[in-house]
Amino acid sequence: MNGARAQRGIAVVVAVLVVALATSTAAYILWHQSLWLRQVENITARAQADALARAAAAWAAAILAEDDPAIDHLGEAWARRMPPFPAENAELSGAIADEQAKFNVNNLAGEGGANVRDLVAFQRLLAAVGLPAALADGVVDWLDADNGVTPPNGAEDQYYLALDPPYRAANRRIADVAELARVKGFDAGALARLEPFVTALPAETAVNVNTASPTVLRALLPGLGPEDVARIIERRSQRPFASRDEFVRALPARSAASAGQIDAQIDVRSRFFRADATVRLGRVTTGYRALFERAERDEHGTPALVALTLVAI
Repeated sequence: MNGARAQRGIAVVVAVLVVALATSTAAYILWHQSLWLRQVENITARAQADALARAAAAWAAAILAEDDPAIDHLGEAWARRMPPFPAENAELSGAIADEQAKFNVNNLAGEGGANVRDLVAFQRLLAAVGLPAALADGVVDWLDADNGVTPPNGAEDQYYLALDPPYRAANRRIADVAELARVKGFDAGALARLEPFVTALPAETAVNVNTASPTVLRALLPGLGPEDVARIIERRSQRPFASRDEFVRALPARSAASAGQIDAQIDVRSRFFRADATVRLGRVTTGYRALFERAERDEHGTPALVALTLVAI
């Protein structure tokens, strides 16, 4: 009798264990299935977001292709931010910016070494954002092709190979401003201060005085005071500068006298533009950035626009 009761007890325990095991197994399978479905949804959403980003890049290219390349300013169609709007069950927003409104760090070094005028302007820009002007020496050495150290604060392979982990100086143009974080003296904080005012373009470029910020303008023309810059900004908002000469004539006498020395550093038109897009689709929110170069029109007057990059950010 006691043996039968014991057997029934064991059977009940075994049955409970089997049910518990089956329940946990089923829950585990359902959890994995749910996880797999979510992964599939995210991958599908990302693919759709990529397609929308390419469409946004095509939209930006169309706007820039229709723009008059003779002069570029903030009153043109490309400068108007695209408000969020629904697209294919997603929300898309974007904006186009003139990359030549910024200082091109790749101007600092050419085949002949450091470009002195651009170096001086960059040193002033560093000081304007609260960074040591001596950081410019390291940037020159990172860009130039030689192994000579720019005094007093430059750095070449000997410095970088002693770091942990070691690496070498690029000795070439950089493709992204973020690369400056690898240059002697720079860190995330320094880069955050400088980044709004600099760019890294694949060719030597001038600063567009119709779109440049007050900080960049003052770096190019140290004789400009805050009131002078305010007048320039107000003047160009009413009527953009049509030529470099017109801009120089609008400067105060103390700055106009030295403006001829920076003739190659300023312009009223731009070749390089950046298009940013943000796509929100379900749980996926992704940012994209495209860089465009506007080349000269062909013999038929057809605008030529080249998309140099399209990357997720």
